[in-house]
Amino acid sequence: MDSKTYQSQIKRVFKAFKEKPKTRLQVAQECGILRGNVCYFVRDLKKRKQIAVIRTGKDPITRHKSEFLSTDPDLFPPEMQKELFEGETDAV
Repeated sequence: MDSKTYQSQIKRVFKAFKEKPKTRLQVAQECGILRGNVCYFVRDLKKRKQIAVIRTGKDPITRHKSEFLSTDPDLFPPEMQKELFEGETDAV
């Protein structure tokens, strides 16, 4: 995958996860991107702490247990929200 394709697809994946918590398969079908690529992008976003597992539950497509992820920081678990602001100080 070339750099331009990577950037285009990861942006679409990021936006799709920001709308509401979704599974990787939901995003793959919504965006028309292969699920393997979505998993690859999720890995990269996790490394950057830009995505979090919000809950686990039954995937509406496969009916199997799955992770529902989001890129919306307001939905991140409290322990992860603290990590987002580590090292920052309140300057007055």
